[in-house]
Amino acid sequence: MTTSLRYTCLFTTVAVLATTGAAWLATDRLWLPAAGLLYTVVLATWIAAREYANHKRVVAEHEWARRRALGEQPPPLDPCCRLGRASYGAAHDDRCTDLTTRQHNHPESTA
Repeated sequence: MTTSLRYTCLFTTVAVLATTGAAWLATDRLWLPAAGLLYTVVLATWIAAREYANHKRVVAEHEWARRRALGEQPPPLDPCCRLGRASYGAAHDDRCTDLTTRQHNHPESTA
């Protein structure tokens, strides 16, 4: 279980509890606090979705690295790295799975 999966579970629980609270407040016609809790629901759901996507990426990177360590030649992940996706392929980070574009900015690797 990654830290991201733990956060996913936490924020999913927060979203469910906030939904329950908003429904209870709405039955008592307390609209403003209910609206605040609905905002919390939307925010917690978004955070949970992002953390789950991060969990899936971390698991995929670990599986790729495990297969590479066993001597296989696994294809690069899609996208190859987070920096590559953010820069539209113009830059890549050290954990890039596309070995033809991997950046090595460590001084010991240039010697």
